[in-house]
Amino acid sequence: MKECKVDSCDLAYENADKSTFCDVGKSSELVRCIEDLPEDMPANDPRVDLIVKSLFKIDAHPIEKPVSLRDLNESIKGNIASETKISIYEGEWPDMRAIPESDIPLPVELFVAAPMIKDWREGRASESKGGKSSRDIIRQYAGMDPKTSPPIRSVDVVVDSDGGVFLALQGDGAHRLCAAKMRGDREILCREVNIVRLN
Repeated sequence: MKECKVDSCDLAYENADKSTFCDVGKSSELVRCIEDLPEDMPANDPRVDLIVKSLFKIDAHPIEKPVSLRDLNESIKGNIASETKISIYEGEWPDMRAIPESDIPLPVELFVAAPMIKDWREGRASESKGGKSSRDIIRQYAGMDPKTSPPIRSVDVVVDSDGGVFLALQGDGAHRLCAAKMRGDREILCREVNIVRLN
């Protein structure tokens, strides 16, 4: 998992309930789908389709407030059994090429964290981008067609041994994710997906 480097003053999640991390959804089917995965897997591997289908079958209970990404990463980093990176590229360097239409749809309601996001509607309390507040950027994205929005990048699909599942955005696209939650989207396209299995 990537280390989230943000200022600690942005990580005071007063309303976050850490006990909800794995209570978003459960799937014994997903646990079966991710057994014996290699460390790296191309996005066009048929097992990816099975993983995605099992994620969309989960009866999810979305959390109202996002949790601190740094706290989340700290709480699970010593408990990781294995990881599988799903790559949008195939072949070996220098002949690597992108797999066509390889972005992966994932359920919006399973996300519990994104970098520096304290509220799905307000975004980042202390940061502006191009002179606009986080809230204004989210509203702008929310008014756009989700089908033409670029994919969010670097998503962890975290699965514990009991089948508890949640998703965490580790990289770019936090405002797009917030906009998808605001619109009530069922799915969001993702790139650089990492399956993290916990002990």
